[in-house]
Amino acid sequence: MHTAAFIVAAIAFGINNMLLFQRCSEAVRPRLSHGLAVALATTAIQTLLFIIGMYVGDLLHFEMPDNHEALSQSNALVMLGLTVFVTLRQLMPYLRREPRLPLFDIGTWKPVGAMGVATGINLLLVGIGCGFVTPPTTSIHKALWPMLVALFIFAYWGVMLGRQKVSIRPRRWAIVAAILLLGVAIGTMVDA
Repeated sequence: MHTAAFIVAAIAFGINNMLLFQRCSEAVRPRLSHGLAVALATTAIQTLLFIIGMYVGDLLHFEMPDNHEALSQSNALVMLGLTVFVTLRQLMPYLRREPRLPLFDIGTWKPVGAMGVATGINLLLVGIGCGFVTPPTTSIHKALWPMLVALFIFAYWGVMLGRQKVSIRPRRWAIVAAILLLGVAIGTMVDA
């Protein structure tokens, strides 16, 4: 995978973080310093899950002993399948007439770890797909830094939007995130 693919995936997950933190901050209105700490903690958990997923995918990927590139198309198909699953999982709640979206109490520290893990499952699954197509030993920095930066910036932006009660169009943002993730998966298929 190219560095651009990791950046686009990080932006897509960052948009989902922005939507989540905007909803949660609108309901609770935390202090900015507390929102900053919550965004940082959640970002760390999510990025860790993504990197763990890459290592798991590297352990599970298909290869032949004599030719390491022989099954690259099959590995790219696994990445595509996991990414489509995650994309549909993230997009479907926004397409309902009466969306029931998750809401976490970010005013206290108790639910922050649970929020990081609950929202990081999607990153874990996409990380597994990325591990199928690229070894994490050669691309750890390509994946780590875009995820940390994009997830944190978008999460904190969501905190600021929620505190100011700025109205956004979550359905449109969710569709943009889904298109970005699908673009990464299709680009990986084409490169395989």
